[in-house]
Amino acid sequence: MAEMTIAQFEVVAELLRSREPVRTAVRNVLVDGAVTKQAAATAGLVPQSVSNALRRYRNAHQKLLVAYENA
Repeated sequence: MAEMTIAQFEVVAELLRSREPVRTAVRNVLVDGAVTKQAAATAGLVPQSVSNALRRYRNAHQKLLVAYENA
């Protein structure tokens, strides 16, 4: 199940200044619903680096949601 829409993902990725191949791996998890280990292997990364990026993306996304909820 997707955690965010592609539009939400693109905004968070831009704000975090995310680069490839991490950006693609994280998109595969958050938008397409892939498993972290699978997304890491596909992008040629170790799962830990994808997990770290996922934490940053989720944290930023949550902060944006809270900010707009309170607006």
